[in-house]
Parts: sequence; C-alpha cells; structure tokens
Amino acid sequence: MIQNYINLTRINRPIGIYLLALPCSIIMRSAGCVINDIFDRKFDQKVARTKNRPLASGDLKITQALIVLFALLFFGFLILLQFHFRTIILGVFSLILVALYPFMKRLTFYPQIFLGIIFNCGILLASLEIKGEIAFATIMLYVAAIVWTLIYDTIYAFQDIEDDMKIGVKSSAIALAKNPQHNLSILAIFMGFLLVFAGFLQKSTIFYHLFAILAIIYLLFLIQKCNYKNPQDCLRKFKANVFVGILILIATILG
Repeated sequence: MIQNYINLTRINRPIGIYLLALPCSIIMRSAGCVINDIFDRKFDQKVARTKNRPLASGDLKITQALIVLFALLFFGFLILLQFHFRTIILGVFSLILVALYPFMKRLTFYPQIFLGIIFNCGILLASLEIKGEIAFATIMLYVAAIVWTLIYDTIYAFQDIEDDMKIGVKSSAIALAKNPQHNLSILAIFMGFLLVFAGFLQKSTIFYHLFAILAIIYLLFLIQKCNYKNPQDCLRKFKANVFVGILILIATILG
C-alpha cells in the first residue's frame, strides 16, 4: 500500500524533483503528479509506460489520491504563508495553473509550454519575495526556463508518441516529430540567447556567461545525440538534463 502512494507522488523517481527543485520546490511537484494522475487515469490505462500507475491500475482509489493531494497542498500552503502577501497571491495563482495543466494535452500540441510556465514559477516567486519586484532580467530567465522545460519534456514525450497518437493525446513530440534535432536545437539556441541577455541586464560576471554557454552546448549535445525512436534513450537524455540545470545554477551563483 505504501508503495502505491510513493508511485503516486513519484518520490521514487527523483529526476522530476531535481528538475523542479533547481528553480522551485519538491512538495508541489508531487502535488502536480497527483493532480495529473487523477485527470489522466483513463488515458494512462492506454499508454504502456503509464498503465501501471496506481490510479490507472486501480491500486489506489480517487478518494485516497485526494487525501494525499490535500495533505501536500496543506503543507505547501504552510510554506507559502511564510512569505509576503504578494508572493502568496502569486503562489495561489500558480496553483490554479497546476490544476489546469492536465487539460492542456487535450487542447494544444504544446502542453509542455504550459508545463514550463507552471514548473518555473519559483523563479518569479523568489524574485518577488527577495527583491519585492520581478525585474526584466528575471522575466528573461523565466522564459529561458520555460523553453528549457519545453525541450526536455518534448524529449520525454517521445517515449509515448505512438500511444499518444492512437488515443488522441496531443504533445510537442507529435508537433515536432518530423525533425526533432533541428527544432529542439533552435529552441536551445534561443534559450541560450535569453540566458546571455539576462546576464547582460544583470551585469553578471564572465563566469555566469561561461557556465550558461556550457549548459547550452551540453543541451545541444543531448538533443543531437538522442535517438528519438528509442524510448530508453529518450529517458536517458531527459534525465541528463539535470546537469544542464546544475550548470545554469552554478552560472547564477557565480554571476
């Protein structure tokens, strides 16, 4: 039984925690997973990679998942209450977006963009809490993070592309399937431009730009070397994105 709750919140798959914790938090990642699984349980039953998830397989009931969700949201809200009122308002708004995310794959081929908007809200929250404002440089960093999420989650989505097309679920992997290396490389270069521009606005040191460029070079390497027809390789390249995040984190600290 405990294992079902671990699977539901994805604590046993920490890569998502790493990718979210670099700009945000752990609790809301698990809450987002629960919300996603509640709404997508019928879709998950038809996808090879997700059919054994607790709600899709029937190992957990909706009521059990809701109890876990409310507990996560409660603890997340307790953390949010430690901040200024303006930060709390933004945090609550981001939670509304989390609830809307599962519906995006029904409406658009780019739900990954919406995921990026949610996944990286911590950047805005941190800036608002520490500086009392959201500077233009912060917005550039935020947009860069959204593009990065689009890139790595598109790679991740290639694992399910055949099942998604069969059941009618939309994703950026389907939209960019004709030439993923080219399309994702353009996005990576755009991301690099945003990072450099953000550093320029902040008058960051040369070390910031050095590590930011290294992050983009490594990201381009992952994009070019990925075998998009091999689900296992897509998962490996997706997981390797944590090192992209670490390089950007180092750049930010040194900058």
